[in-house]
Amino acid sequence: MTLQSDEFHRLEGLIFRPVSSRPDWLKAWRNEAQYLLSLARRAADNDDEETLQELEDQARDMADVVEARLRFEGLL
Repeated sequence: MTLQSDEFHRLEGLIFRPVSSRPDWLKAWRNEAQYLLSLARRAADNDDEETLQELEDQARDMADVVEARLRFEGLL
């Protein structure tokens, strides 16, 4: 099973988005986001729809927060 959610793709896009200057918090955030995506892949492989839905909600929240923060810092 693969991750089909737009939220997971959005989060992955933010992880690899180039920025002109990397703020201190960005590296830690990228690690957390990659961990969330690895958990989602594991849940997808196990056909665990309930966990996958929870992780999708977390991915949406995480992406919303980082987009707002990048926008505030003029990096988006």
